[in-house]
Amino acid sequence: MSFFKELKRRNVFRVAIAYVILAWLMAQVAEMLLETFGAPDWALKTLLAAFLVGFPFALFFAWAFELTPDGLKKEKDVDRSQSVTPQTGRKLDFSIIAVLVLALGYFVWDKFVGEPTPQVIPIQVASEDGSESSSESTLPTDKSIAVLPFDNRSRNEDDEFFTTGIHDDLLTQLAQISSLRVISRTSVAQFKDTTKSIREIAELLEVSTILEGGVQRAGNQVRINMQLIDAATDAHLWAQTFDRELTADNIFAIQSEISSAVASAMRTTLTPEEQERVADVPTRNMEALEEYFKGRAELDQRTLPAIESARLRFEHARQLDPEFAMAWAGEALAILLLSDGGSSYGDIPMAEAIALARSLLVTAYALSPSDPQVLAVYGLLERNDENIEKALEYYDQSLLLNPSSGEVLNWNRMALNAAGKLKESSDVAVRMIEVDPMSMITLYNGIASLINTPNDDPQRIELLLQRLEDMNLPYGLSARGIVRESRGDIVSAVSTYFRVLELDPGRSSTRDGLASLLARMGLGVEAAVVAPGFAENIPFIDADWEENLRIRQEEYDRNPDSIGLTMDMVEALMAMGDPEAAFPYVQQVWNRYGEKPAQLGGWMLSMAWVAQQSEHPAEFRLYRDAASRFIQSLIESGNTHNYRYRMEFQLAVIDDRISDAALAASKAIEKGARWYQWSEYPLVKSVAHLPEIQAQINRHNDLIYTEKLEILTFICGPDTILSSWKPALETCDQYQPEVVNTDT
Repeated sequence: MSFFKELKRRNVFRVAIAYVILAWLMAQVAEMLLETFGAPDWALKTLLAAFLVGFPFALFFAWAFELTPDGLKKEKDVDRSQSVTPQTGRKLDFSIIAVLVLALGYFVWDKFVGEPTPQVIPIQVASEDGSESSSESTLPTDKSIAVLPFDNRSRNEDDEFFTTGIHDDLLTQLAQISSLRVISRTSVAQFKDTTKSIREIAELLEVSTILEGGVQRAGNQVRINMQLIDAATDAHLWAQTFDRELTADNIFAIQSEISSAVASAMRTTLTPEEQERVADVPTRNMEALEEYFKGRAELDQRTLPAIESARLRFEHARQLDPEFAMAWAGEALAILLLSDGGSSYGDIPMAEAIALARSLLVTAYALSPSDPQVLAVYGLLERNDENIEKALEYYDQSLLLNPSSGEVLNWNRMALNAAGKLKESSDVAVRMIEVDPMSMITLYNGIASLINTPNDDPQRIELLLQRLEDMNLPYGLSARGIVRESRGDIVSAVSTYFRVLELDPGRSSTRDGLASLLARMGLGVEAAVVAPGFAENIPFIDADWEENLRIRQEEYDRNPDSIGLTMDMVEALMAMGDPEAAFPYVQQVWNRYGEKPAQLGGWMLSMAWVAQQSEHPAEFRLYRDAASRFIQSLIESGNTHNYRYRMEFQLAVIDDRISDAALAASKAIEKGARWYQWSEYPLVKSVAHLPEIQAQINRHNDLIYTEKLEILTFICGPDTILSSWKPALETCDQYQPEVVNTDT
């Protein structure tokens, strides 16, 4: 008998077929179960390795042994005339057929039933009629979700950008479903490789569900695993594995399927417009998509080299696919971030950056006028071009499509501030914290925007401060210093800023804030040491009017188009008692901003004062009324910052309402307004002799004296709070502790 026939007689082929089919079926079931129970990746790999190792052993046993009615015997010990291998073969045939039926059934379910109709465990976040769950959990019960950073399960660690790109795109798609509250990506990024439990994460992010998963690509194939978890019960609401060929079309198709499945599991319905947006395919060029993902990852680093590299990647992506709108917008954003603007990172002149970015955004908008990122970058462009109202229109359109972008909400908040819409700005800050509760930038800016507004809840702000301090102590303490200064607790604010200075000497914003406060307390020498760049402002604070004018004239001559430097010239000439010389600068500012006076803020009162003193009544009334309307908007917004009361004081002085001026000065002082040479400022000096105003000046100066002594005590005294910072000798020369007379 030939060897082949002997293999057939001993059912070795049948055993091999049965083993392979059964192992495949068991692997599919195991993969689903292991994902459900959150098993690590190595568990499935170990099982597959065991199946592989077991295969030759199965063939060996089929060859060497025979299953007889008397049990398992070695094949050589079985009488060929008594062999039952034919009967065993038929049983194996039936077994193979049964396993094939099971395998076919699983395949049909997985491909045609499992995806369109995901397994849904009734979610307990909210009932259909909107009533809350009876669970005693402190977690939210709305339809809210956090998409945790996906695991990169590829062998190549460099594929991390690809995993991150898929995560960010999916999160953006989910955020466009209006009935879902989706946490911003900057907050969920904090939980990359976290050891926290699902419930702990949900409590921090204040959501009811968590979506987690992993991405693995090998060659031209990609596998994406997803599971949606009810944070209150840890139950899996939906789980799915997607195995596809690696193409851009398939990547976006998978994201669309996941978005639809999540919406279904959370009992929400996509509108036709949302379905269309979710199904959109931004590019069909895989290389362009990968370049875009890499560029976006570099852009997020917010460093000059990374942004420059990102710009080139976005440019390459749009060259690979000229119809890829997000690549055009990405390059425009990179250019704006590379400008020489105050919050940018490069040295491209702002006018040039705006021109370059606008040409790119015109194309991006023509390709995809409803893409939220395109609209957001267009808004940033208009903000940099000082078209605030246009910027707000673009931001509104972007946030209507993607309300969960913490970055765009922050841009919108700043634009609203610039437009004088302070109540709206504060409300946006509340929303910003809701959707981006674990972003340091969001928390820092949000806290500062809530102080002295109707949204100023001290208990809530304290919780936010503690959260920020837990994430980054210097960052959190810097925000705490702002809160204390805004509440009028000047000594504690200075102490807090010094603590930040020692913990993180490179934090320039804290140095500038501390320097400003020290200078206004009469500690200009220390201010110049803390922030050398601030030194140019000290002559103005010290009422050294001639030196101040010299500095401001030099700065203005270098950049006469700057609105800030132009108004510095107005203030300098005012202080020198020369309103006639200041008036042309005032006209220059009004001619440029007269149609949007809210952007001028408190400067309008200086302009009104100059027009009044230089005897230009028509212009005086124009500027004065514009300032009055702006102050009224502050009052209606519920703003109680000392900035508002300082403006009320100035307007009351201009209007000769002295009692109102004294009341406004009192409130400004309570809210932390300090300037030790306040009475030397021309507008104040004009009424300083009046008893009501003199009383407030004396009160202000007494506070300055007391607070300055306390500050000098903890800077220069024997019980100094400083450990590494060395104050200037001139600063400590002012330290003269009061001597208590103990003689009887």
